[in-house]
Amino acid sequence: MSEFLYKVGSFAARRAWTVIGIWALVIALAGGAYASFKGDLTDSITIPGTEAQLVQEELTDTFNLNLNAGTGSAIVQTEDGSAFTDEQKAAVASAAAEAEDVEGVDTVNAPFAMAQQLADAQTQLEAGQAELSGGEQQLADGQAQLDAAKAQLDSGQAELDSRKAELESGQQQLDEGYAQLEDAQNQLNEARSRLEGEGAPPEAFGEVNGQQAQLDAQRTQLDATTEQLNQGRTQLEEAQAQLDRGRADYESGLAQLEDSRSRLENGKSTLEQNASLLEMSQSGVAISEDNSTALISVTFDAETGSIPAETLEETQQKLNVLSDSGLTVTYDQYMQGVEPKMNATAEAIGIGIAFIVLFLMLGTLVAAGLPIIMAIIGVGTSALAVLSLSSLVEMTSTTPTLGTMLGLAVGIDYTLFILNRHRTNLAKGMNVKDSIALATGTSGGAVFFAGTTVIIALLGLNVVGIPFLGVMGNAGAFAVAVAVAVATTLSPAVMSLLGERVLSKKQRAKIAAGAQAASEDDAQAASIRADAKQAAADHEEAHRGWIGLILKKPIATVAAVVLALGAVALPVTDMRLGLPTGASQTTDSAAYISYTTIADKFGEGQNGPIVVAARLPEGTTAEQAKALQVEVGQDLLNQSDVSAVIPAMISDDNTALLYQVIPSDGPNAQSTTDLVHALRDMTVSTENGEVTFGVTGQTAMAVDIAQNLAEVLPVYVALVMGLSLLVLILVFRSILVPVTATLGFLFSLLAALGATTAVFQWGWAAELFNVSTPGPLLAFLPILAVGILFGLAMDYQLFLVSGMREAYSHGRGAKTSVVVGYHYGARVVTAAALIMAGVFIGFVFSGDPMIASIGFVLAVGVLLDAFVVRMTLIPALMHLLGEKAWWLPAWLNRLLPDLDVEGTKLEARAHEEEAALAPAQQPASAAERPVSPTQVVAVESTRALAQAAVIAADQALAAADEAQVEAQRAAREAREALKALSEQQKEQ
Repeated sequence: MSEFLYKVGSFAARRAWTVIGIWALVIALAGGAYASFKGDLTDSITIPGTEAQLVQEELTDTFNLNLNAGTGSAIVQTEDGSAFTDEQKAAVASAAAEAEDVEGVDTVNAPFAMAQQLADAQTQLEAGQAELSGGEQQLADGQAQLDAAKAQLDSGQAELDSRKAELESGQQQLDEGYAQLEDAQNQLNEARSRLEGEGAPPEAFGEVNGQQAQLDAQRTQLDATTEQLNQGRTQLEEAQAQLDRGRADYESGLAQLEDSRSRLENGKSTLEQNASLLEMSQSGVAISEDNSTALISVTFDAETGSIPAETLEETQQKLNVLSDSGLTVTYDQYMQGVEPKMNATAEAIGIGIAFIVLFLMLGTLVAAGLPIIMAIIGVGTSALAVLSLSSLVEMTSTTPTLGTMLGLAVGIDYTLFILNRHRTNLAKGMNVKDSIALATGTSGGAVFFAGTTVIIALLGLNVVGIPFLGVMGNAGAFAVAVAVAVATTLSPAVMSLLGERVLSKKQRAKIAAGAQAASEDDAQAASIRADAKQAAADHEEAHRGWIGLILKKPIATVAAVVLALGAVALPVTDMRLGLPTGASQTTDSAAYISYTTIADKFGEGQNGPIVVAARLPEGTTAEQAKALQVEVGQDLLNQSDVSAVIPAMISDDNTALLYQVIPSDGPNAQSTTDLVHALRDMTVSTENGEVTFGVTGQTAMAVDIAQNLAEVLPVYVALVMGLSLLVLILVFRSILVPVTATLGFLFSLLAALGATTAVFQWGWAAELFNVSTPGPLLAFLPILAVGILFGLAMDYQLFLVSGMREAYSHGRGAKTSVVVGYHYGARVVTAAALIMAGVFIGFVFSGDPMIASIGFVLAVGVLLDAFVVRMTLIPALMHLLGEKAWWLPAWLNRLLPDLDVEGTKLEARAHEEEAALAPAQQPASAAERPVSPTQVVAVESTRALAQAAVIAADQALAAADEAQVEAQRAAREAREALKALSEQQKEQ
């Protein structure tokens, strides 16, 4: 890689205008793509497969509703706080009707029209109740009449039964008379027969004939009585028939009365249900109790966060005419347009801080301006390219901002690393083009590795299975990739054109003076150089400054750092995640004003309604569904932290009920989160089975998103830490160095999240950081912080510890190498961290709470990781570990490839070649040889690097032989002992 980058740097330095032309073409293509293919951004954040998302899809099929449609609210208030007049109500209704005609608007619910509908329903309900009362009176009157008729029927039946009994008694007496008459007739007939048989004379029959006449008279009398009885019986039968008809009429009247009573009871039940529904629906009237504030609800065709800006603007224009009627109109966050959250002020602050740090470090305006210009070019190119894909990929408005934030930070740092190495090469006397090529091949390798680690960490966001987060990671990774490309191609080209102007005048004069002195007296110059080299070595190894303070008491240093970071990280135990609401916006924003107005006039929960679907058991009838709508609604209303329940509709197949539940607290309150889970766990028993519940809506979506992101966070942290160990083992060829680096990253991450929790959730120093309403952290902030801070932490680890590794490889003792490496990398790491933190801090004051929290956690994370972990904790641990820090099993040492991140082999080979060519080109006499200042310094650099190459070769051979490794380690320890003894002798 170092050889390839060396060739790239050499080409860029020698063909500078060609490279610049290529980049101009790339920028033009990115701009053209942006102009041609730019799409709309969204503020809607969804995660496929969440319970709220699944319920929403279920309800779309069940109710044939577009529940994905975006909704927003316009808050209308009277200017003086008085009650709405009739004229103002009419104006609101007219404006709502006009807004509904806007293309892209589905419906507009005018609050006063809804109130009127509910008032009409109340009137109808009262009329029904009056009619019901009248029906009850009619039923009572009818029942009384039926009771009187029944009494008459019973009395007539009793009288009739009495007459029937008398008739039956007379019939019995008549039957007995006929029987007696028949007996007398039979006796008389026997007497007549006997007389006739005796041949009695006619006068003998006189008595018999007289008795016969008496019997005939009695028979006639009995027949007359029989006729009278028959007539009485006929009369009784007619009376019975009439009585039966009366009883039938009574039974019919009774049945009709019972039917009327049943209908009345049903009507009463329906009326009670409607009364309950009406009472619950009153909560949906979007008019405040003092009648001074009303909400106009607007439903759009497009999804939330994807509503075209033209539709929002035209809708607001239609509603803004209400100002002519003495009304003020504000809009909630869902009625605001979605634009890329590119804050020029934040970027200017970051760039300003970076410029100050660069100028103080480099001492020249040209050198200080170069990294900033390169970063701006990289950011512009990546932002245009990313936004050109917004028509193909759903992209949140935060995505380009993340790319800008990262692109500026790493773009400045990466160019600085190469520029700093180039300046060092120039100071040694190398010519400009060779210096640029070598700087690109050496520090460019470190830049490439650092950028790769950040890119891998950001691309790792795709594995968590959350699409919008993957898109953000991809955009950030692309911005970093462009920054690497700019630093390793365009920056060398521009540096070539700038020549030695990247050095200050003082530095250029010093180099020229040194070269001239060397050319005048080669022997004296050699002695001076030798003394300077020894002085430099002593300076590198000196325990001065911060590193000296650390290494005096390394155990105390480690303990202090761990305790301090632990204290800062403590708030993370109370960290809650959520999505931003209007309450988290700046206090002068329309979204904040609308949120607080709604909370004040309608209650906090009105800002976060919950959509609840009740799944009814199979076999539920329409009547049962209607009854359950009330029963279930009452059960929902009885839940803790529920302010109101608004029944919405019953599905056509009677399988589901839809409600809107208004919580007592805001959407980000813990009680609201608990309510969402409680509603999902609810069941209601019915005669057909159990009613179960599904919960969706923006509030439930936010709860699910926060929960899902919290669940994948440990997985992603484990992935990143595992990656850290593997990559660092490859780079540093050590086991304990990667372990300490990874643990250090974990410390700085937790501390950064703890500090962010304290400020943005607890409200510590809220005014300083312009936090309007403390609340849960942005749901994807922790996982985003892990991805970004991991890459940056590994950058600092590389730039600092690679110097320690190089010193150790060149024969320095393990503890001495810590000091040498620290002095080598501390300056550039300090500048890089300050620049990066400055860029992030600029976004803290961007005015957007989402961007501010991201900028804050990254700024704090960078500062803690660079200054507390990498420049304090790691050197102390490395000092304590000593030789053990670089231990690596021999078998693993043989398996690992040599990455040569710093390009040490490239430097050694280049200077070996120069050294090999030097004797052939050298004249016989030094006096005869014209020596240029550049050649003098180059030869000396060649000699030093050649020696380093020999030592590196010995080290490589030693790695193949475990015994030899142990021997060299012992040699190092001996040198350390000799050095210590020498220092003691000097002191004595």
